[in-house]
Amino acid sequence: MFDQIFGNYLVTSGTITKEQFQDVLESEGKIRVKLGLIAVAEKLMTEEQADEVNKLQAIMDRRFGDIAVEKGYLSDDQVTQLLKKQGNIYMVFVQTLIDKGYMTLEEIDAALNKYQEEQGFTHSDMDALVSGDVDRTVQLFLPANTELSDRHCGIAIRTFLRIINSSAYVSKAYFVDELSVEKFAMQALEGDHKMISGFAADGDDLLAVANPFADEEFETVDLDALDAVGEFTNCINGLFASEMSTEGMDLDMLPPVFYENPVTITGKQFCVFPIHLDGKEIKFILSIDTDVDIK
Repeated sequence: MFDQIFGNYLVTSGTITKEQFQDVLESEGKIRVKLGLIAVAEKLMTEEQADEVNKLQAIMDRRFGDIAVEKGYLSDDQVTQLLKKQGNIYMVFVQTLIDKGYMTLEEIDAALNKYQEEQGFTHSDMDALVSGDVDRTVQLFLPANTELSDRHCGIAIRTFLRIINSSAYVSKAYFVDELSVEKFAMQALEGDHKMISGFAADGDDLLAVANPFADEEFETVDLDALDAVGEFTNCINGLFASEMSTEGMDLDMLPPVFYENPVTITGKQFCVFPIHLDGKEIKFILSIDTDVDIK
């Protein structure tokens, strides 16, 4: 998810173009991250030291790590840890940007620092973002609320990435008392907690959920398309309810409900978690133990 989150930030900030970003995404699978780049990014070596080792490689026919250890720049343990990070999406994205000539490492570092400042992220938050771990990344974009909502949102995003679109990414969730949407598919859960969750969007954006889930090509967000979104919501809620049942929590899922025409959702501080894919914004809506009115 890092490449989508940071890449779209680079586009919106005017650092790279949409075309360059798309080129990077299409090229990521062909890139092998250089150990020297990782060592410099991890602040274990300077660029000068990495350049020196790269030049020695050309005449010594030896691995980067072996030469760096011999020169005293890295330890054997550090080389082992760096090798494990060669497939990390952060490193792959950075290497691709550099190989394509779109940005230098210094420019990437500066952009990351600016992004961190704008988002109000700590160094620990940034470590989580570049880790490639979906759960850690999702936590960064959730407002402080309750463990229950965090776990439900985590299941929703993981399931979305796995079933709907692995290229989707999230932006910061927020709480509102009122939200107007054009299309909405939701499901209520009752039992030890009273919950409502579902997906909403404007126009035909919910087709980005309905079509891949149903494996069909709906042309508009009609009741059939909303039924597919409702079934996907039911899948998420089933996973959540099953996980909670192992901890002694009882939740019953009611049949999904669909809203084909514009509605206004009102309630006390319910969560809206934006999911982005292909230029569309899908809102995952979650309410826990509050009364929600939809009309």
